[in-house]
Amino acid sequence: MAQFFGRVFDGFGRELGTGVELNPDGQLTSILTSGDPGDGYIIPGLIDAHEHGAGGFSYSDDPEPAHIATAIETHLAAGTTAMLASLVSMKDPLPVIQALVPFCESGQLAGIHLEGPFVSVEKKGAQNPAAIRDIDLDELHSWLEAGRGWLKTMTIAPERAHAQEAANMLLDFGGKPSWGHTSATAADARSVLDATVLAARERGRSDVPQTVTHLFNGMFDPVHRTPGPVREFVQAARQGNASLEIIADGHHIAPELVEDMWLYLEHVEGFGEAPAMFFITDSLSAAGMEPGHYVLGGLAVEVRNGACYLEGQSSLAGGYARLSDQFALFARRGRLSVSQLVRACVAGPARALALTDHTPGVTLHYRHGEKPSFLTLDADFNVTHVVRDGVLVR
Repeated sequence: MAQFFGRVFDGFGRELGTGVELNPDGQLTSILTSGDPGDGYIIPGLIDAHEHGAGGFSYSDDPEPAHIATAIETHLAAGTTAMLASLVSMKDPLPVIQALVPFCESGQLAGIHLEGPFVSVEKKGAQNPAAIRDIDLDELHSWLEAGRGWLKTMTIAPERAHAQEAANMLLDFGGKPSWGHTSATAADARSVLDATVLAARERGRSDVPQTVTHLFNGMFDPVHRTPGPVREFVQAARQGNASLEIIADGHHIAPELVEDMWLYLEHVEGFGEAPAMFFITDSLSAAGMEPGHYVLGGLAVEVRNGACYLEGQSSLAGGYARLSDQFALFARRGRLSVSQLVRACVAGPARALALTDHTPGVTLHYRHGEKPSFLTLDADFNVTHVVRDGVLVR
């Protein structure tokens, strides 16, 4: 038997006991409810719905199987046991989609996220402008077919012509739109948000019909007279009609604003115990590596002062942190509890992506006889062990 000690939380942030016991096959035999848990914590494996790579490799730039595996393993070593592989805007993403599908089918990835190319040039962020273009529904159809049902989300600018038709096609293939990198007006955003809710209902979809790509980043800042798309996205989430990504690395958004927004969206009708906002890393190849020079979508990126920037510029270019780094940052700040942070990094993304306890790497509930995914943290929220589907990987 293997035993791990610490205050045990499930994916919804409920505290259950003082330790976890697994048999030699990795199956859960007991949640311990007596004895001293020590100063540490046991939380379910984290879920990252938006990451572009790690360990020196990005999926868009390094689609060789060994490089894909290294990126996944780098996130896994830090406690992310389920993740989507994200691609930036590319002239031809088809070969990379095809390279990622086997990792989805083997359970190493939970799916694929396309961040573009049907986005706004004006709000491109670190996207390559040469790859951004108008929506081509035939092109999208070919990517969805190649994805074999694993293309879970796609970032689209609401103001693009045929944006709603693209959203409907994603829904037809089991995916969903993620609105972002946008120059949309409030009216543009409201139109697609409302239409996507109706389209999902018409298709019998009961999951969250749409997400929003890294709230605040890649869109016009809200001002008091023209709050723009941000307010529409937030209110759609409050109504239970969308789920919002937020990059909680302390660089992309002021930490106090992350906390304010999370508390505002913590309890939303229709979401049950899952929040309507969740943490993502938007990480690139630099994650898990030393500061230096990297590439994202063919663009040169450098790490300085703990964040990634387009080389020689002040524009942020994806994330440097992994999800457990974000968890630790906010746990140490103390305004959000461990329970709340578990929900931000497990229940929230699981709800947004329609992941369940049957998804490899996902544990929302601990069930006897099943092989759980979890990580142990010390008193300062550093990762000390990682278990994925009953296998100790760290």
